[in-house]
Amino acid sequence: NGNRGYDLTLRTDRTFSASLNHTWPASSIEIRTTDKLPVNEWCHLTMTYDGSSRADGLRLYLNGRPMRYQVVTDHLKRSIINYGKDQESWGGLGNLQIGRIFQASLAGAVADEFRVFNRKLSAVEVAKLAGQEDPVLAFLESENKDDLRDYYLQTYSKPYQQSFKQLTDLRGQENRIYSDQPEVMVMQELDEPRPTFVLDRGAYDAPTKQVSPATPVSVMEFPDDLPRNRLGLAHWLTDEDNPLTARVAVNRYWQLLFGRGLVESSDDFGNQGSMPSHPELLDWLAVRFRESDWDVKALLRLLVTSATYQQSSIATPELREKDPSNVWLARGPSYRLPAEMIRDNALAAAGLLVDTIGGPSVKPYQPEGLWKQLATRNVTEYVQDTGDKLYRRGLYTFWKRSSPPPSMNSFDASDKYLCTVKRQKTNTPLQALVLLNDPQYVEAARLLAERMMKEGGKRPEEQISFGFKVLTSREPDNRELDLLKQLYQEERTVFSEAPARADSLLAVGEQPRDADLPKDELAALTMVANTLVNYDEAVYKR
Repeated sequence: NGNRGYDLTLRTDRTFSASLNHTWPASSIEIRTTDKLPVNEWCHLTMTYDGSSRADGLRLYLNGRPMRYQVVTDHLKRSIINYGKDQESWGGLGNLQIGRIFQASLAGAVADEFRVFNRKLSAVEVAKLAGQEDPVLAFLESENKDDLRDYYLQTYSKPYQQSFKQLTDLRGQENRIYSDQPEVMVMQELDEPRPTFVLDRGAYDAPTKQVSPATPVSVMEFPDDLPRNRLGLAHWLTDEDNPLTARVAVNRYWQLLFGRGLVESSDDFGNQGSMPSHPELLDWLAVRFRESDWDVKALLRLLVTSATYQQSSIATPELREKDPSNVWLARGPSYRLPAEMIRDNALAAAGLLVDTIGGPSVKPYQPEGLWKQLATRNVTEYVQDTGDKLYRRGLYTFWKRSSPPPSMNSFDASDKYLCTVKRQKTNTPLQALVLLNDPQYVEAARLLAERMMKEGGKRPEEQISFGFKVLTSREPDNRELDLLKQLYQEERTVFSEAPARADSLLAVGEQPRDADLPKDELAALTMVANTLVNYDEAVYKR
C-alpha cells in the first residue's frame, strides 16, 4: 500500500535462502535470494519496498549488505490488506507472517526482534541499523554515489519528499481502484515451460522419462500450426475434424433432459465406456451442434421440442419389463430432479425465486453451528444472508467442501472434491424430512399458501387445486383432492384450537406473513402446501 522498511534479527540451524512472498500467488511479488543465510549465528535481515508494485522496488539486505536475488513472481496488482477483511479464508491468520507460508512454518529459525518503518530505508540507513558506526563515511570511501544520493534525497531533500508523497498518494488511489474490483483467478503460461517427467509409481521424487504436452493421436493428430499450450489445445478440441468434443457435449445435454445419455457412461468415452444406443442419432446431433457454432440454446430447443421428449412417461408393465431403463426411448423421461432444481421449483412456486443471473455466492438457511461441529481446524462462523440473497437460485449457494449445504447434500449433490458428470439419484427418508422441515421449504410452502388464498379462488377445493397445479403442472384427481381436503380440515381444526401453533408455523422464514389473511386458514393451507412440496410429482420429472 505504500513504501515501507522492515528489519528482522533471526537465527537458523540450517542453511536456506531468504524468501519474500508479498501477498498471494494470484497477485503477488516474490523474490528469493541466491545468497544463503549463515547457520547458527544471529543475522540482521532488512527488506525495503518503494510501493511501486514491482519486484525491482524490493531490496533485501543481510547484515547491512545487499543480497543477490532472483525474481520468482512479479505481478502484484492488489492490496495485501484487502484480504484482511475476510480472515476465514486464511484460517484466522493476519496479513503479515514471518517464517511462514500459509499453513507451513519454517522450522529451525528463531526471530528476536522485528521493526517496521513508515518509509523506504536507504542503503546507508540499513547499514546503520546493522551496526556500522559511520556508514556515510564508508559509502564515501567506496564512491557509491547512487546510494549516497538516495540517502540525501530521502532524508534531507524536502522537494523530493513532497513529490514522493504525491506519488505514493496516487499509487494508493490506483491500488484502491484495483483492489475494489471483483477478480477471478486465471492461469498464465510460463515463459519457459517447466520440465515434466513420468514419475516412478507416482512418487514425486522419482522422475524417469521426460515428457512434453501432446494429445491422443487416436482422436486426432495435433496440427503443426497450433501452439502446444492451452490455446492450441482449445483449437484442437473444437476442430471440425475432432470427432469427440461435440459428441461428449451433446451426450451430456441429452442426459440432462432425458436422465440417461445416448452413451450411458457419459463420464467415459474410452474403450471401457458404453457403446451408444443410437450411434447415428448421436453423430447427427454432434454435427448439427458443431455447425450451429456450438449454440447450446438451439440444441436444447431441438431436444425439448422433439416428439421423443414430449412422449408420456407412463409405461405399461410389459414395456417396463422389456426396457426398464428406457434405453430405446419408447416413453418420455422420468427421474428425480437434481437438488438445485428441487429447491428452485419450490421457491418459484411460492413466488420467491430471484432469477437474477450472476453475482457472488449466497448463504441461505442452514442449521446453526453446523460449520463449527464439522470443522477440524480453521473453524469459521456461518453468517446467514438476508433479503433477496436467501432466494437466489441453488446454483449460487455458497459451498464449503468440508461442510456442504445439508439440504442439497441429502439430494445427492456432488461433494465438489472431484468433477462429477453423473450424480446418484436416490430416494431416502431423509429427503422427505428435508422437504417437510427445512426452513427454506416451510417458508416456500407458507408463501405458496398465500398465493393459493389470493389467486386460487374462494373455496378450499379451488385453492388446493391451484397449489397442486403450480407444483405438478396438472389438476389433482378426485382421490388426491379428497385426501388434501381432509388434511386441510384436520389442520384447520388443530390451528383453531391452538393459535400459538399457527403463530409458530407462520413465523418460519424471513418473509413476513400477510396479516390480512385468516391465521387458521393460512396455517392449514401451509401444511397442505408443505405436503405438496414433498409430493413425488413435485420432485420428479415426468
